[in-house]
Amino acid sequence: MSKRNSQIICAGLLRGAKLKIKTVENNGLQESVTFTNKGTVAQPMSGWVLASLRGQVFYSFPDDLIFKQNMVVVVQSGQNESKNQNDQCIWVNLLWTINQVWNNHSDTAILFDANGLEIDRYSYPHVRVMGSSANRRKILIRNNDGFEIVNASLRWAKK
Repeated sequence: MSKRNSQIICAGLLRGAKLKIKTVENNGLQESVTFTNKGTVAQPMSGWVLASLRGQVFYSFPDDLIFKQNMVVVVQSGQNESKNQNDQCIWVNLLWTINQVWNNHSDTAILFDANGLEIDRYSYPHVRVMGSSANRRKILIRNNDGFEIVNASLRWAKK
């Protein structure tokens, strides 16, 4: 019998997948970002990144995570474990770090696909977080030092 090898798939947003940041919770020592897939197809998450715009910190999703339709994914940071549960959907909890990530006053969570394109964002406590440049579409650049967030319009203008 031959041995099967699995292959990691890095893909941008698939047609039919609808990934959204539902909320960012920043409650003292417990922080979390909740995502949903309200689409009709599953999305491989290898190469996808969650970023804090204000803190410029990055979470890479596990290569083996497949974000199925109607699934809820919670990325936790901070020191206390979340007690979130919902019997009506598939629920996955991922631990980013035990350190605090999100700014206590305001921040923007951005979801980037494997190509570095912005898929969704969620700002709290309101949409205007850091001036007009915060509202521009962003691109995630991978480099030797890790990641860098740049304005999409500036990235394309340099080419």
